[in-house]
Amino acid sequence: MHKAAVAVFFGFVLLSEPANAQDLRGWCFPADACMGAPIPIGSGTYETCEETCTLTNPVAVRDMEATLYDEICRGDWMEGGTITNRIMFIKQTSDRTRMFEVRKSWIGELERCNQ
Repeated sequence: MHKAAVAVFFGFVLLSEPANAQDLRGWCFPADACMGAPIPIGSGTYETCEETCTLTNPVAVRDMEATLYDEICRGDWMEGGTITNRIMFIKQTSDRTRMFEVRKSWIGELERCNQ
């Protein structure tokens, strides 16, 4: 009985984890001078000119269509090291749906990917 209860509990935790994460499929960071094309973020891992970044540890923001992530970036210029940032994606729906990235030092609007 005890093993079954533990299995059910961990199964629930594992299945509920993705529910915390917002669906970022179809959203891109806008093109910049370096990349020249929008950068898809829907897989949770994306590449810029200088680094590869991964979104981890999603935390749903209560009563909002928003998720806070740890963003871990690695690049050749870091000599094997990493940089960790916090980033929140928030969806705003009114007459049209928009998605924003919120960071410590700026806010930017994402765009729909042409995939």
